[in-house]
Amino acid sequence: MTLSVSAWLQHKIDEYKFSVRDITVDFYMAQAKLNRTDCTIEQLRRFNDTCLDMAEICQLNGDDQSYLHAMGKLHHRLVQEMGNADRDRLFRIQAYQLARLSLTRLCHQLALSGEWDQATSLQSDFVRHAGWIF
Repeated sequence: MTLSVSAWLQHKIDEYKFSVRDITVDFYMAQAKLNRTDCTIEQLRRFNDTCLDMAEICQLNGDDQSYLHAMGKLHHRLVQEMGNADRDRLFRIQAYQLARLSLTRLCHQLALSGEWDQATSLQSDFVRHAGWIF
């Protein structure tokens, strides 16, 4: 029995929705660990990896808005952790390194869609928050 194009497409859309739902649960679990004061660098990396996985699922399925949203949430949180005085220096430097990578991905996607002003704004904001490292 072969599926019609419509049935196949609906199946693919359903698969995508279920994948996003599952990774969203993982995201909130990773974020909850990051919200703790005793959060480790490993938990920061896991949060980063989960967000990247979510963004990749969105990108592979052509959902550019959700990709930007996932990368934006990641980048925002990493920048927040860079300036978190309650974290040790090594944790904050790791957040900086990961934020540089998320900024690169975000700006690349924004450039592809012609959103140069938004990319420039993100870069300026990052430099302002990362000034303590230099």
